[in-house]
Amino acid sequence: MDGLIGPRLLRLGVTNLRNLRSVDLDLRKESHRILLTGANGAGKTTFLEAVYLLSRGRSFRGRKAGSLTTDGETRTLIEGVFREADSSGESTLVFERSRRGSLRRYNGVAMGSLPPSDSPLRVKLVGENPQALLEGEPMLRRGLLDWNVFHVEHRLGRLRADLRRVLAQRNAALRHAGSGVSIWDPTFVQLSARITEKREAFVDLWRTQFRSLANHFSFLDDFELVFERGWPRDSDLTEILEQGRSADIQRGQTLAGAHRADIGISRDRAPPRLSRGQAKVAVCLLQLAAERVHRGKGLAPSLWLLDDIDAELDTATGDRLWRLFEEAEGQRMVARLGYHPTEIKDGSIHQDTMFHVEQGIVTSAAVADRPPPPTSLP
Repeated sequence: MDGLIGPRLLRLGVTNLRNLRSVDLDLRKESHRILLTGANGAGKTTFLEAVYLLSRGRSFRGRKAGSLTTDGETRTLIEGVFREADSSGESTLVFERSRRGSLRRYNGVAMGSLPPSDSPLRVKLVGENPQALLEGEPMLRRGLLDWNVFHVEHRLGRLRADLRRVLAQRNAALRHAGSGVSIWDPTFVQLSARITEKREAFVDLWRTQFRSLANHFSFLDDFELVFERGWPRDSDLTEILEQGRSADIQRGQTLAGAHRADIGISRDRAPPRLSRGQAKVAVCLLQLAAERVHRGKGLAPSLWLLDDIDAELDTATGDRLWRLFEEAEGQRMVARLGYHPTEIKDGSIHQDTMFHVEQGIVTSAAVADRPPPPTSLP
């Protein structure tokens, strides 16, 4: 045993996932970090995507990335053997995509749509463009919030499903000149309040941990994590719905409620002015802060998927960030262009399990095999 108390991936097999046609890797070596090196487009991100698909049953990449299945093939298969956080035994997850759709199996049994709290392999991702989270649509940030809340508030999934159902009915009524819309308002208000209560309780803890981590980076001085619940604070949602009914009817949709919630970081309530690298650090800290909340609630460490987070960071900032990830425990799968020079100098790189990815082919790598290109800006 290597002292790692979170879930640990022991073997990964991938068949026909994008440019990864055939991969079968033994990851049982006692290492907390699996390092994937290679040029852009080589398949490093697809490797991380394979683990994400096992865990969540869906991809983190948008439609622009194209089909999951390799061109000319009809079936994608991903098989993972892992040790669960609370067991010394081994479990198996399988993800399969064919013309009939997607299927996951856990120890040979078909899985339905599991809530995050019941997922046997819990992962946290920092993708190749994390700053888009701060700059993109509120739906992305709301998804991050709720995914993290799910783990400690297991009823959130049912509440969200109920809210979507009631919201769809209310919006349908709005598109019919508001006929019967008031029937749905009490339930909609009640669900919004219950969801908001759970979100706010998590954000209060999340905010404290984010502020503690942000103290390591001067460019985040005085930045706070903020939560917008979807209607003005200290206002009654029932009254807002009544007063805004004409606007809702005109738009054909409900403009206030828990479905409009958002999170962000700000200084004195002003939008952040951060470089791409600084925004990347902020998103990393949001994930690390959420992990601290989860650990404080008794959850085992996550398995981390980290995609090229060194890019656009100076050496000092990158080093501070990596130290925080080291403190987070848990197995880490790291995709990077190459090795960091300081890692070779202090010998820490030799403690990693290393692979090189080239044109979709993954091979075992040693430090001496490939001299490191610079991965941090001067």
